[in-house]
Amino acid sequence: MWNLSKEVKEKFRKCNLLPIPESEEDWEYALREAKVEGEDLIGRLKEELEEVKAELLQVLPNRFIPYIENGSLNQPTLPETVRVDYLKWNSESNREFELILEAAYEHTKEAVTYLSNPVQEVFAESLHDATIARIDRVGNNLHLYINTDGGFSTKSYIHLIFQKITSENADEPVQVGQCLVYDELQKTEKGFAFRVLFECPEAEWTIEMEKIDAAYYYRPVDYAKLHDERQIESTSFTDYIAKLNPNHRYWLITPDLICTIKNISEGTIILENGQLVIGKSDLVVSVGNKSFTYDFNEFNPIYFIYTDVYEDPYAQFSTPVPTEDLEEAILGEDLELQVRAWNTMYANPNELALIINRILWKLEIREDNELMISVFTSHFYQEGILTEKVVDKYRHLIN
Repeated sequence: MWNLSKEVKEKFRKCNLLPIPESEEDWEYALREAKVEGEDLIGRLKEELEEVKAELLQVLPNRFIPYIENGSLNQPTLPETVRVDYLKWNSESNREFELILEAAYEHTKEAVTYLSNPVQEVFAESLHDATIARIDRVGNNLHLYINTDGGFSTKSYIHLIFQKITSENADEPVQVGQCLVYDELQKTEKGFAFRVLFECPEAEWTIEMEKIDAAYYYRPVDYAKLHDERQIESTSFTDYIAKLNPNHRYWLITPDLICTIKNISEGTIILENGQLVIGKSDLVVSVGNKSFTYDFNEFNPIYFIYTDVYEDPYAQFSTPVPTEDLEEAILGEDLELQVRAWNTMYANPNELALIINRILWKLEIREDNELMISVFTSHFYQEGILTEKVVDKYRHLIN
Protein backbone atom coordinates (compact mmCIF):
# COMPACT_ATOMS: atom_id res chain seq x y z
CA MET A 1 0.00 0.00 0.00
CA TRP A 2 1.38 3.38 -1.03
CA ASN A 3 1.70 6.27 1.38
CA LEU A 4 2.18 8.88 -1.32
CA SER A 5 -0.50 9.70 -3.85
CA LYS A 6 -1.59 12.61 -5.99
CA GLU A 7 -4.70 12.93 -3.82
CA VAL A 8 -2.65 13.20 -0.60
CA LYS A 9 -0.44 15.91 -2.10
CA GLU A 10 -3.47 17.81 -3.39
CA LYS A 11 -5.18 17.72 0.00
CA PHE A 12 -2.03 19.11 1.63
CA ARG A 13 -1.94 21.95 -0.90
CA LYS A 14 -5.56 22.87 -0.33
CA CYS A 15 -5.19 22.82 3.46
CA ASN A 16 -2.52 25.52 3.15
CA LEU A 17 -4.29 27.82 0.72
CA LEU A 18 -5.19 30.40 3.37
CA PRO A 19 -2.51 31.25 5.96
CA ILE A 20 -3.59 33.74 8.63
CA PRO A 21 -1.70 35.72 11.31
CA GLU A 22 -1.30 33.62 14.43
CA SER A 23 -1.75 36.23 17.18
CA GLU A 24 -3.10 39.68 18.00
CA GLU A 25 0.49 40.95 17.90
CA ASP A 26 0.94 39.56 14.37
CA TRP A 27 -2.26 41.29 13.26
CA GLU A 28 -1.18 44.57 14.82
CA TYR A 29 2.19 44.36 13.07
CA ALA A 30 0.58 43.50 9.69
CA LEU A 31 -1.93 46.36 9.95
CA ARG A 32 0.77 48.80 11.04
CA GLU A 33 3.04 47.82 8.14
CA ALA A 34 0.14 48.08 5.66
CA LYS A 35 -0.64 51.59 6.91
CA VAL A 36 2.99 52.64 6.48
CA GLU A 37 3.07 51.18 2.96
CA GLY A 38 -0.32 52.70 2.07
CA GLU A 39 -1.71 49.24 1.34
CA ASP A 40 -5.36 48.21 1.61
CA LEU A 41 -4.63 45.05 3.60
CA ILE A 42 -8.28 44.28 4.36
CA GLY A 43 -9.21 44.54 0.69
CA ARG A 44 -6.29 42.37 -0.41
CA LEU A 45 -7.18 39.68 2.12
CA LYS A 46 -10.78 39.66 0.88
CA GLU A 47 -9.53 39.06 -2.66
CA GLU A 48 -7.18 36.28 -1.50
CA LEU A 49 -10.02 34.52 0.31
CA GLU A 50 -12.27 34.75 -2.73
CA GLU A 51 -9.54 33.26 -4.95
CA VAL A 52 -9.13 30.11 -2.82
CA LYS A 53 -12.68 29.82 -1.47
CA ALA A 54 -13.92 27.07 -3.80
CA GLU A 55 -10.92 24.78 -3.23
CA LEU A 56 -10.71 25.48 0.50
CA LEU A 57 -14.35 24.46 0.98
CA GLN A 58 -13.42 20.99 -0.31
CA VAL A 59 -11.21 20.28 2.72
CA LEU A 60 -12.34 22.69 5.41
CA PRO A 61 -14.28 21.25 8.39
CA ASN A 62 -17.92 22.37 8.54
CA ARG A 63 -17.38 24.49 11.66
CA PHE A 64 -15.30 26.98 9.65
CA ILE A 65 -17.69 27.33 6.69
CA PRO A 66 -19.70 30.25 8.19
CA TYR A 67 -16.48 32.26 8.45
CA ILE A 68 -15.66 31.48 4.83
CA GLU A 69 -19.10 32.54 3.72
CA ASN A 70 -19.06 35.86 5.62
CA GLY A 71 -15.44 36.53 4.56
CA SER A 72 -13.98 36.86 8.05
CA LEU A 73 -11.72 33.78 8.19
CA ASN A 74 -8.62 35.78 7.24
CA GLN A 75 -9.69 39.09 8.77
CA PRO A 76 -8.72 40.67 12.12
CA THR A 77 -12.38 40.52 13.17
CA LEU A 78 -12.26 36.71 13.36
CA PRO A 79 -13.00 35.61 16.95
CA GLU A 80 -9.86 34.49 18.77
CA THR A 81 -11.31 31.07 19.60
CA VAL A 82 -12.00 30.44 15.90
CA ARG A 83 -8.54 31.66 14.91
CA VAL A 84 -6.89 29.31 17.41
CA ASP A 85 -9.08 26.42 16.23
CA TYR A 86 -8.29 27.11 12.55
CA LEU A 87 -4.57 27.29 13.22
CA LYS A 88 -4.78 24.03 15.17
CA TRP A 89 -6.62 22.35 12.29
CA ASN A 90 -4.03 23.65 9.83
CA SER A 91 -1.18 22.40 12.04
CA GLU A 92 -2.81 18.98 12.43
CA SER A 93 -3.31 18.74 8.65
CA ASN A 94 0.36 19.54 8.08
CA ARG A 95 1.41 17.01 10.69
CA GLU A 96 -0.76 14.38 9.00
CA PHE A 97 1.09 15.02 5.74
CA GLU A 98 4.45 14.94 7.53
CA LEU A 99 3.59 11.51 8.93
CA ILE A 100 2.79 10.32 5.41
CA LEU A 101 6.16 11.57 4.18
CA GLU A 102 7.89 9.91 7.13
CA ALA A 103 6.16 6.60 6.36
CA ALA A 104 7.20 6.88 2.69
CA TYR A 105 10.77 7.58 3.80
CA GLU A 106 10.75 4.50 6.07
CA HIS A 107 9.56 2.33 3.16
CA THR A 108 12.34 3.74 0.98
CA LYS A 109 14.99 3.30 3.67
CA GLU A 110 14.01 -0.34 4.13
CA ALA A 111 13.78 -1.10 0.39
CA VAL A 112 17.22 0.27 -0.54
CA THR A 113 18.94 -2.18 1.82
CA TYR A 114 18.27 -4.83 -0.86
CA LEU A 115 19.97 -2.74 -3.54
CA SER A 116 23.52 -1.73 -4.49
CA ASN A 117 25.55 0.91 -2.67
CA PRO A 118 25.14 3.47 -5.48
CA VAL A 119 21.34 3.19 -5.21
CA GLN A 120 21.55 3.52 -1.43
CA GLU A 121 23.71 6.63 -1.84
CA VAL A 122 21.20 8.19 -4.23
CA PHE A 123 18.24 7.66 -1.91
CA ALA A 124 20.19 8.75 1.15
CA GLU A 125 19.55 12.30 -0.07
CA SER A 126 16.34 13.94 -1.20
CA LEU A 127 15.30 14.03 -4.87
CA HIS A 128 12.89 16.87 -4.11
CA ASP A 129 12.99 19.62 -6.78
CA ALA A 130 15.21 17.58 -9.11
CA THR A 131 14.18 17.52 -12.78
CA ILE A 132 14.07 14.85 -15.48
CA ALA A 133 16.95 15.53 -17.86
CA ARG A 134 16.63 12.53 -20.17
CA ILE A 135 14.65 9.30 -20.60
CA ASP A 136 15.87 6.27 -22.55
CA ARG A 137 13.99 3.02 -22.98
CA VAL A 138 16.10 0.05 -24.02
CA GLY A 139 14.16 -3.18 -24.36
CA ASN A 140 12.48 -3.85 -21.03
CA ASN A 141 14.74 -1.41 -19.16
CA LEU A 142 14.30 2.29 -18.48
CA HIS A 143 17.14 4.77 -17.97
CA LEU A 144 16.07 7.86 -16.04
CA TYR A 145 18.56 10.75 -15.93
CA ILE A 146 17.94 13.33 -13.22
CA ASN A 147 19.44 16.80 -12.84
CA THR A 148 19.43 17.97 -9.22
CA ASP A 149 20.50 21.60 -9.80
CA GLY A 150 18.36 23.65 -7.45
CA GLY A 151 17.47 20.56 -5.45
CA PHE A 152 18.70 19.14 -2.16
CA SER A 153 21.16 16.45 -3.21
CA THR A 154 24.93 16.91 -3.30
CA LYS A 155 24.85 14.65 -6.36
CA SER A 156 24.41 16.85 -9.41
CA TYR A 157 23.40 14.26 -11.99
CA ILE A 158 21.80 10.88 -11.25
CA HIS A 159 21.31 7.94 -13.57
CA LEU A 160 18.68 5.45 -12.38
CA ILE A 161 18.35 2.16 -14.27
CA PHE A 162 15.06 0.30 -13.84
CA GLN A 163 15.72 -3.25 -15.03
CA LYS A 164 13.14 -5.78 -16.25
CA ILE A 165 10.07 -3.60 -15.83
CA THR A 166 6.93 -5.54 -14.90
CA SER A 167 4.37 -2.70 -14.85
CA GLU A 168 4.09 1.05 -15.29
CA ASN A 169 1.21 3.41 -14.60
CA ALA A 170 1.12 7.16 -15.13
CA ASP A 171 -1.40 9.96 -15.52
CA GLU A 172 0.56 10.83 -18.63
CA PRO A 173 3.97 9.82 -20.02
CA VAL A 174 6.96 10.99 -18.01
CA GLN A 175 8.48 14.04 -19.69
CA VAL A 176 11.88 15.71 -19.80
CA GLY A 177 11.73 18.83 -17.64
CA GLN A 178 9.24 17.50 -15.10
CA CYS A 179 10.07 18.30 -11.48
CA LEU A 180 10.15 15.55 -8.84
CA VAL A 181 8.36 16.65 -5.69
CA TYR A 182 7.95 13.48 -3.61
CA ASP A 183 9.01 9.87 -4.12
CA GLU A 184 8.63 6.50 -2.43
CA LEU A 185 10.43 3.20 -3.01
CA GLN A 186 9.00 -0.14 -1.88
CA LYS A 187 10.22 -3.74 -1.83
CA THR A 188 7.77 -6.13 -3.48
CA GLU A 189 7.59 -9.90 -3.83
CA LYS A 190 8.91 -9.71 -7.39
CA GLY A 191 11.36 -6.85 -6.96
CA PHE A 192 10.74 -3.17 -6.35
CA ALA A 193 8.18 -0.45 -6.96
CA PHE A 194 8.93 3.25 -7.31
CA ARG A 195 6.39 6.08 -7.17
CA VAL A 196 7.00 9.74 -8.00
CA LEU A 197 4.73 12.76 -7.69
CA PHE A 198 5.66 15.34 -10.34
CA GLU A 199 5.01 19.00 -10.97
CA CYS A 200 5.02 20.85 -14.30
CA PRO A 201 2.81 19.11 -15.19
CA GLU A 202 1.21 17.57 -12.10
CA ALA A 203 1.35 13.79 -12.40
CA GLU A 204 1.70 10.52 -10.51
CA TRP A 205 3.98 7.81 -11.90
CA THR A 206 4.40 4.29 -10.56
CA ILE A 207 6.82 1.76 -12.02
CA GLU A 208 7.60 -1.80 -10.92
CA MET A 209 10.73 -3.70 -11.85
CA GLU A 210 12.90 -6.62 -10.80
CA LYS A 211 15.99 -4.55 -10.01
CA ILE A 212 17.32 -1.00 -9.79
CA ASP A 213 20.85 0.24 -10.33
CA ALA A 214 22.32 3.73 -10.28
CA ALA A 215 25.27 5.96 -11.06
CA TYR A 216 25.82 9.56 -10.05
CA TYR A 217 28.12 12.49 -10.72
CA TYR A 218 29.09 15.81 -9.15
CA ARG A 219 29.81 19.27 -10.48
CA PRO A 220 33.47 20.30 -10.21
CA VAL A 221 34.01 22.57 -7.21
CA ASP A 222 34.74 25.60 -9.41
CA TYR A 223 31.26 25.33 -10.94
CA ALA A 224 29.56 26.27 -7.66
CA LYS A 225 31.90 29.19 -7.12
CA LEU A 226 31.26 30.57 -10.61
CA HIS A 227 27.53 29.98 -10.22
CA ASP A 228 27.32 31.85 -6.92
CA GLU A 229 29.31 34.75 -8.33
CA ARG A 230 27.18 34.70 -11.52
CA GLN A 231 30.25 34.29 -13.68
CA ILE A 232 29.42 31.08 -15.56
CA GLU A 233 28.11 32.84 -18.65
CA SER A 234 31.11 35.18 -18.78
CA THR A 235 33.67 32.36 -18.38
CA SER A 236 34.93 30.67 -21.54
CA PHE A 237 34.80 26.90 -21.80
CA THR A 238 38.56 26.61 -22.32
CA ASP A 239 39.24 28.79 -19.25
CA TYR A 240 36.86 26.62 -17.22
CA ILE A 241 38.38 23.27 -18.12
CA ALA A 242 41.83 24.72 -17.43
CA LYS A 243 40.72 25.16 -13.79
CA LEU A 244 39.80 21.48 -13.37
CA ASN A 245 41.83 19.26 -11.07
CA PRO A 246 43.98 17.02 -13.30
CA ASN A 247 43.92 14.28 -10.65
CA HIS A 248 40.15 13.81 -10.90
CA ARG A 249 38.13 11.76 -13.39
CA TYR A 250 35.61 13.63 -15.56
CA TRP A 251 32.62 12.92 -17.78
CA LEU A 252 30.96 14.87 -20.56
CA ILE A 253 27.20 14.66 -19.98
CA THR A 254 24.98 16.30 -22.60
CA PRO A 255 21.21 16.05 -23.24
CA ASP A 256 21.98 13.08 -25.50
CA LEU A 257 24.88 11.07 -24.05
CA ILE A 258 27.41 10.38 -21.32
CA CYS A 259 31.06 10.09 -22.37
CA THR A 260 34.07 9.34 -20.20
CA ILE A 261 36.79 11.98 -20.58
CA LYS A 262 40.16 10.35 -21.08
CA ASN A 263 42.29 13.45 -20.76
CA ILE A 264 42.07 17.22 -20.31
CA SER A 265 45.12 19.29 -21.15
CA GLU A 266 45.93 22.70 -22.55
CA GLY A 267 42.28 23.61 -23.06
CA THR A 268 41.41 20.44 -24.99
CA ILE A 269 39.31 17.39 -24.08
CA ILE A 270 39.96 13.87 -25.33
CA LEU A 271 37.06 11.44 -24.97
CA GLU A 272 37.61 7.77 -24.25
CA ASN A 273 35.14 6.48 -26.85
CA GLY A 274 34.44 9.47 -29.04
CA GLN A 275 35.62 12.76 -30.39
CA LEU A 276 34.93 16.31 -29.23
CA VAL A 277 35.60 19.42 -31.28
CA ILE A 278 35.31 22.84 -29.61
CA GLY A 279 34.45 25.48 -32.19
CA LYS A 280 34.00 29.22 -31.89
CA SER A 281 30.23 28.99 -31.55
CA ASP A 282 29.47 25.33 -30.95
CA LEU A 283 30.65 22.03 -29.58
CA VAL A 284 30.47 18.85 -31.68
CA VAL A 285 30.50 15.41 -30.06
CA SER A 286 30.87 12.28 -32.19
CA VAL A 287 30.40 8.77 -30.80
CA GLY A 288 30.35 5.83 -33.20
CA ASN A 289 28.24 6.82 -36.19
CA LYS A 290 26.32 9.50 -34.28
CA SER A 291 27.20 13.17 -34.04
CA PHE A 292 25.65 15.89 -31.86
CA THR A 293 26.15 19.62 -32.20
CA TYR A 294 25.52 22.02 -29.31
CA ASP A 295 25.26 25.71 -30.16
CA PHE A 296 26.79 27.90 -27.47
CA ASN A 297 23.79 30.26 -27.71
CA GLU A 298 21.54 27.41 -26.55
CA PHE A 299 23.91 25.21 -24.54
CA ASN A 300 26.71 26.41 -22.30
CA PRO A 301 29.25 23.54 -22.41
CA ILE A 302 30.40 24.35 -18.87
CA TYR A 303 27.20 22.62 -17.74
CA PHE A 304 28.34 19.41 -19.48
CA ILE A 305 31.36 18.65 -17.26
CA TYR A 306 30.98 16.31 -14.26
CA THR A 307 33.24 14.36 -11.94
CA ASP A 308 32.96 11.51 -9.43
CA VAL A 309 34.72 13.45 -6.67
CA TYR A 310 32.65 15.56 -4.29
CA GLU A 311 34.27 18.71 -2.93
CA ASP A 312 32.19 20.92 -0.64
CA PRO A 313 32.32 24.41 -2.20
CA TYR A 314 31.06 25.93 1.06
CA ALA A 315 33.42 24.18 3.48
CA GLN A 316 34.91 27.51 4.53
CA PHE A 317 31.55 28.61 5.95
CA SER A 318 31.76 25.85 8.57
CA THR A 319 34.91 27.30 10.10
CA PRO A 320 33.86 28.71 13.51
CA VAL A 321 34.34 32.38 14.36
CA PRO A 322 35.99 33.00 17.77
CA THR A 323 33.46 34.08 20.40
CA GLU A 324 35.12 37.42 20.95
CA ASP A 325 34.80 38.22 17.21
CA LEU A 326 31.15 37.21 16.70
CA GLU A 327 29.55 40.60 17.27
CA GLU A 328 31.96 42.42 14.98
CA ALA A 329 31.50 39.72 12.31
CA ILE A 330 27.67 39.85 12.39
CA LEU A 331 27.50 43.65 12.35
CA GLY A 332 30.34 44.05 9.82
CA GLU A 333 30.38 44.13 6.01
CA ASP A 334 32.31 40.90 5.28
CA LEU A 335 29.57 38.57 3.99
CA GLU A 336 31.60 35.38 4.30
CA LEU A 337 32.50 36.25 7.88
CA GLN A 338 28.84 36.99 8.61
CA VAL A 339 27.76 33.57 7.37
CA ARG A 340 30.45 31.86 9.43
CA ALA A 341 29.37 33.82 12.50
CA TRP A 342 25.69 32.93 12.08
CA ASN A 343 26.62 29.26 11.59
CA THR A 344 28.78 29.37 14.71
CA MET A 345 25.88 30.72 16.79
CA TYR A 346 23.39 28.32 15.22
CA ALA A 347 25.55 25.35 16.20
CA ASN A 348 26.17 26.57 19.78
CA PRO A 349 23.04 28.42 20.96
CA ASN A 350 23.24 27.57 24.65
CA GLU A 351 26.93 28.31 25.06
CA LEU A 352 26.56 31.62 23.20
CA ALA A 353 23.13 32.66 24.53
CA LEU A 354 24.37 35.89 26.12
CA ILE A 355 26.14 37.20 23.02
CA ILE A 356 23.32 36.01 20.71
CA ASN A 357 20.78 38.09 22.62
CA ARG A 358 23.12 41.11 22.62
CA ILE A 359 23.66 40.87 18.87
CA LEU A 360 19.98 40.40 18.06
CA TRP A 361 19.07 43.39 20.20
CA LYS A 362 21.52 45.58 18.26
CA LEU A 363 20.81 44.12 14.81
CA GLU A 364 18.79 46.16 12.31
CA ILE A 365 16.01 44.30 10.51
CA ARG A 366 16.06 45.10 6.80
CA GLU A 367 14.22 43.73 3.79
CA ASP A 368 17.37 42.00 2.53
CA ASN A 369 18.08 40.15 5.81
CA GLU A 370 14.56 39.54 7.12
CA LEU A 371 14.21 35.97 5.82
CA MET A 372 17.62 34.91 7.13
CA ILE A 373 16.96 36.47 10.54
CA SER A 374 13.62 34.66 10.68
CA VAL A 375 15.36 31.30 10.23
CA PHE A 376 17.94 31.94 12.94
CA THR A 377 15.65 33.61 15.48
CA SER A 378 13.13 30.79 15.09
CA HIS A 379 15.91 28.30 15.83
CA PHE A 380 17.10 30.24 18.86
CA TYR A 381 13.51 30.59 20.09
CA GLN A 382 13.02 26.82 19.86
CA GLU A 383 16.21 26.39 21.86
CA GLY A 384 14.68 28.62 24.55
CA ILE A 385 17.64 31.00 24.85
CA LEU A 386 16.06 34.33 23.82
CA THR A 387 15.27 37.01 26.36
CA GLU A 388 11.76 38.42 26.59
CA LYS A 389 12.68 41.75 25.00
CA VAL A 390 14.41 40.02 22.06
CA VAL A 391 11.37 37.77 21.55
CA ASP A 392 9.15 40.88 21.47
CA LYS A 393 11.41 42.51 18.88
CA TYR A 394 11.39 39.49 16.56
CA ARG A 395 7.97 38.03 17.34
CA HIS A 396 6.66 38.71 13.85
CA LEU A 397 9.59 36.75 12.34
CA ILE A 398 9.60 33.76 14.67
CA ASN A 399 7.99 30.63 13.25
